[in-house]
Amino acid sequence: MTDQELLELKADHTIDAIGEVCPHTLNLALQGLKKAKPGEIVVEITDHTIATKTIPAAVKMNKIAEVLGIVNKDGNHYIYLKKL
Repeated sequence: MTDQELLELKADHTIDAIGEVCPHTLNLALQGLKKAKPGEIVVEITDHTIATKTIPAAVKMNKIAEVLGIVNKDGNHYIYLKKL
């Protein structure tokens, strides 16, 4: 998906992790995914660049979610996840 397509997606759950650092950014993503139903979209917004690596790696490894993409906008990272 393109950045524009991702930004236009309706998120079922949005997680504000701005100002948080790892591992808390990952824990917030996992908590959000736990609340989500299969097929729902979870978006974590963070300013912590390392989270753009740790969150996708963790959800792929544990088969929790599909990573739809990451959009960098206005100094923040929007991590789009689809609960499996």
